[in-house]
Amino acid sequence: MGGNLFKLGRLPKSDYQKVETTLKPFLDKTFGSLYRIPRYYASKPDFGDLDIIVSSNAFEGNWEKVKANIIVDLQLKEFKSVGHVFSTNFMNFQVDYFTVGHQYFESTYNFMCFNDLGNILGKMFRRFNLKYGEEGLLYVYRRDDGHYKKDLPVSQNMEKIVGFLGLSYEQWVKGFDTLDDMFSWAIQSPYFSVKPFVEPSKVTEQRIETRTTIQRFVQWLEEHQITKTYEYLEDRDQYLPMINEYFPESQLDEQIKREQIREEEVKIMNEKFNGNVVMELTGLSGKELGAFIVRFKSQFNDFEDFLLQTDKSVVQNRIVELWKTPES
Repeated sequence: MGGNLFKLGRLPKSDYQKVETTLKPFLDKTFGSLYRIPRYYASKPDFGDLDIIVSSNAFEGNWEKVKANIIVDLQLKEFKSVGHVFSTNFMNFQVDYFTVGHQYFESTYNFMCFNDLGNILGKMFRRFNLKYGEEGLLYVYRRDDGHYKKDLPVSQNMEKIVGFLGLSYEQWVKGFDTLDDMFSWAIQSPYFSVKPFVEPSKVTEQRIETRTTIQRFVQWLEEHQITKTYEYLEDRDQYLPMINEYFPESQLDEQIKREQIREEEVKIMNEKFNGNVVMELTGLSGKELGAFIVRFKSQFNDFEDFLLQTDKSVVQNRIVELWKTPES
């Protein structure tokens, strides 16, 4: 949340550690081994908040009850829920609880470690048609029509994720003493390029404006006169063999084949049945058109199977027949 919700200000490292030390027995008792506090570089001077990642297995679907217990047990007077984040004022400092599905517990923790390092790595992955975030490493599949995309899981193995970029996992495990160390590690990747940071897109520009670590990274690149670039292939699909070879366990080829089969099915179904087809056959429009479409679909236990197994002319005849049949 950035530590600004309650306007409490930042704490020097020594005071932050007191908050964490005071809170830890409660966290151990409440969540056991099912919580994580992201790591930070050793010389970080101050903190705006304390982030706590909580696995869904820690509360088994009853997060509201757990929140109520947190409020009572910690005697909280100020708190607020926004989405999956529960923000609290504890010891006059913002403490944020992030609830995540257990399948993304470790990957979320890894992504949130070391400030915005995950976002810096993400800029490199994007050039491969990959996305790195709280769910780990994903491949972004896009249909030819450009209107549909789906994130396909590739890996949550941090060693392999950073290894794909040619970075030292051992150093990541060891951690970083300073921001300079962290930044120096990131640009060691042969795929690092300054372009997304010195020629930012609107999205990156907004992130630079709101994320202090990214601002410092851009300044660091300028101060150290880093001009390193990497010429990525224009057709990102050409990286698929490389991704498949490095992450064979992802079975990405099979995932993409399933998406392609589904894409063909959707094309077939859309050719046989869509709003325009119904409008041409019935003359209906607006709310009446929408209501008729709902009525038509409701005739079938499996509407998609009906479309895939039935000739277009038969589908059209069924549309006209129902249109001519008064509603009972």
